[in-house]
This record gives sequence, structure tokens and C-alpha cells, in this order.
Amino acid sequence: MTWRRAWATYSTAHVGKSLLWSGSDLLTLYLLVSVYGLAPMTAGMLFLIGLAANALADFAVGNHLAGRPRHAGPIAAVALVMSGISFPATVLLAPYGAPALLAATLLFRIAYSGVDMPHNALLTRLGDTPARAVSLSRGRTVGTALASLMVAGVASGGKGIGTAALLWAIAVGSVTIGATMVPLLIAVPPRSSTVGAERSVPRPLPLPFVVASVIGIVALGALAKAVLHLPEAWHRGDDGTTILTLLILGRTASALLPIRLADARHGLRLLAMSYAAAAFVAIGFAWSAGSALLALLGLALGTTNLIGWAILPVLRAGPRGYGLYTMASKLAPRPLGPSMPEGVRPAAQYSDYCSTL
Repeated sequence: MTWRRAWATYSTAHVGKSLLWSGSDLLTLYLLVSVYGLAPMTAGMLFLIGLAANALADFAVGNHLAGRPRHAGPIAAVALVMSGISFPATVLLAPYGAPALLAATLLFRIAYSGVDMPHNALLTRLGDTPARAVSLSRGRTVGTALASLMVAGVASGGKGIGTAALLWAIAVGSVTIGATMVPLLIAVPPRSSTVGAERSVPRPLPLPFVVASVIGIVALGALAKAVLHLPEAWHRGDDGTTILTLLILGRTASALLPIRLADARHGLRLLAMSYAAAAFVAIGFAWSAGSALLALLGLALGTTNLIGWAILPVLRAGPRGYGLYTMASKLAPRPLGPSMPEGVRPAAQYSDYCSTL
């Protein structure tokens, strides 16, 4: 398989994988609270428990793949089907009570790790040069944005099909598109012949990089969620759909930036500079949350994400390193949890789709 074909396949698979994550992140809390009448605190706790289970499963799967890398293909295939089946259940089992929802949520989040970790670890196997690492990260950035737009499009365009059909459409689309990663996992050996012996040996991630990245990810992510809760006058009348669209477009635009990495040290400097620039964007929200500033926040989110994921293969991260990185980034936001459930209702009211169900 040529590298260009591998890149296209990897980017396509990322769209499929991200459909499930975007669907869960954008729709699940709203549907549980506003459609099925679940208490916001209960819905929020289910979300946080599922996120914690997903984080721990990330590390467990990454640790397993570090010792048995050839299990990546079978694990991803089974986990993709399981996550696709269980995703609709995380909402549709609401009439059967919180225990049923918790079981479905845990199954979905744990199964998703079986898809996510093999896919992430492919970065190091395919990104054997800094240029290729950046190119793969660009594909991830565009793929994530496409998945978010597809979920929003299905939601707004499927107003008459009902909740169940909407969720199953997302699940089937995700499994169908995401399945392209399985042949890639099989075709690209754990230690590619295009990679030198030294490059093929994974290295532990530097702790300062992990800590600094997690702090930045949590801070920008919290700000992106907070802007949905600002008074209308603060963001000049933009509704929730417009705000999310501006964030997504800004994030997508980051893929067009002429970012190049010479080596890991250069990448770390670029990441530090991008977070410094993001800090100035964040300060601007003390005065306004206008459209331009929202797009800049999306650009900051996309740029830091693009550089961060490009650095990982340059640092020669192995499956265990990716598991640690994603586990830390998912567990860190948990202290923000108590304020999240009560914010479900006002944030959800912004969506055109939400008002029709």
C-alpha cells in the first residue's frame, strides 16, 4: 500500500470513528434531558462515569497493544461493531431507567476505546517523518470537523424521522466508514519496513509534554463549552447552532495553516507558541463573544490539536503512550463535571433540531 493511499484510508476512517464521538458529545445529553425527561444531574453523572470508563479503557487497550500489536485489527473490528450497536442504546434505553442507561453507556465507552486506540497508534506507524506526521494530523483535523458537521446535518435534516432513526443513522454511518481502518491495520505491520530500527522502537512520552498538553486541552475545551452559556447580548445574538458552526469552521481552517515540524523540539516550541496565542484569544472573551472571536477560538482549538497530534508520532509514541495521553486528557476535565449537568438545558435550547423533538 502506498503512503498516499494509507493517508486517505486513515483520514476516511477518522471520519467514521469521529461520527460516534461527535454524536455522543453533541446529542446524548440533550436527548436524555429534553426528550426523555432524565434529570440533568443524572444525565451528567452518566456522561462523566462513561468518560472515566473510556479513559481507563484507553490506557488498558493501549497497554495491551504495546505487548501484542498484531491484535489491533481484530480488536478494532469487534469494538467498532459493539460501539455502533451500543451507541443508540445510550439514549433509547432511557425508559428502562438509569441502570440500563449506565450499562449501555459503559459498553459504548469501553468498546469505543477498542476502536480509538488502534486508530491512534497508527499515527506512529504511518507518520515516520515529521512531514507525514503533520499531514496525518491535518487529515484528523478535517475528519473531526466533517464528522461534527455530518452529525449536525443529520440532526437538522432528520427532524421528521425520530430519535431512534437519527441515532441508528449515525451508528450505521460510523461503522460503515470506520471499517476502512481494519484493512489498514492489517496491511501496515506494527514495525513498518519504511521505518528504521531506531524509529520503530516506541518511547515513553515526556511527562512535561503530557501535563502541559492536558492543561491546555482542558482550558480551551472548557472555554468552548462556556461560550454556549453566555447571555445572548454577550455573543451578539448568535444562537447555539451559529456558535457551534463558527467553532467548527475555525477549527477546520487550522488545517490550512502552513505548519511544518523539523523535529520534536521544534514541534514543542510551536505548540507552546500556539497555546500562548490561544491565551490572548481567551482574554478577549472578557469583553465580547462576537463571531470573529468565536472563529478564532475554533482556530486555536484546531491549531493546538493539530500540532499536538503531529508531535506524538515524532516523539515515537507507542500504543501505551497514546493510551496515557488520551486517558489524561479525558480524566482531567472531571472536576468541571458538577457544573455541566445543570447547563444542559440552556445549551440545548440553542439547537434547531432540539426544538423539534
